[in-house]
Amino acid sequence: MKTSTYKTAAKSALKGMWGVAIGVFFLYFIISSVAGAPQNEWIFYALMILVSGPLYIGYQWFHLELIRYNNPGVSTLFSGFTKNYLRNAATYLMVNIFTFLWFLLLIVPGIIKGLAYSMTFFILHDRPELTVFQSITESRRMMDGRKKNLFVLILSFLPWVLIPLALIIIGLIATAVAFGAGDPALIFAGGASIIIGLIALFGISIYLAPYFTATIAAFYDSLIPADDSESSQVDEYTNLIEPTQ
Repeated sequence: MKTSTYKTAAKSALKGMWGVAIGVFFLYFIISSVAGAPQNEWIFYALMILVSGPLYIGYQWFHLELIRYNNPGVSTLFSGFTKNYLRNAATYLMVNIFTFLWFLLLIVPGIIKGLAYSMTFFILHDRPELTVFQSITESRRMMDGRKKNLFVLILSFLPWVLIPLALIIIGLIATAVAFGAGDPALIFAGGASIIIGLIALFGISIYLAPYFTATIAAFYDSLIPADDSESSQVDEYTNLIEPTQ
C-alpha cells in the first residue's frame, strides 16, 4: 500500500472524532507529564513502567479502535490498566529494554529493532492470550520485510516538525554561545527561539499526535489477515480509493 493510503484512512476515521481524539491527547499528555515529573530516579522508573507504559498502550488502543470505527471513548485511554495490566506493563518494560540494548550497539540497529517491535502494543489488544515475549516475537514476525515501509511512513511526518525543531536547536546553540560570550541580548534571543519552538511543537502536536498514531494503527490493521472480523477496515477503505489491478 502507498503511504497516502494509511494517512487517508486515518483522516477518514478521525472525521467527526477530532474533539474526542484531541481530548484524549491532552489527557494523555497531562498524566504522562505528571508521571515523568519525579526527580527521584527510582520513582521515575517505577511510574514509567506502572503508569506511563499502560497509559501509552491505551493511547495506541484508542486509535486502533478509532481506525476500526468502533467509536472509542475517553475511557479507552485507560484500557491498558483494566485489561491485562501486569502483562501490558511488563511488555512495555521489555520492549524498552530490548530497544535500549540495541541502541547501545549502534543507532541503526536500534532503529531497525524499534521498527520490528513497533506492532507489539497493538498485538496486545488483539491477542490477549499471548505472553509478553510471544507478543514481541509476533511483532517481529509481522514486521519482517515491512520495516522499510513503516520507516518511510514515519519519515513522511517529519516536515511537520522541522521548523519548530530548527527553532529549538538554533535557540540552544545561540544560548550556549551567548553564555560563553556573556551576551545578554543573544541569551534573550536564544531563549525566545526555544520557547517559540516549544510552543509551536506543542501546537502542531495537538493535530499531529492523533493523526500520526491513527496512521500507524491503520498500518498495523492492514497487516491483519483479511478474514479477521475486527481488522478489515483499512482493506475495505483501500478498495474504495485504489482501482483493482
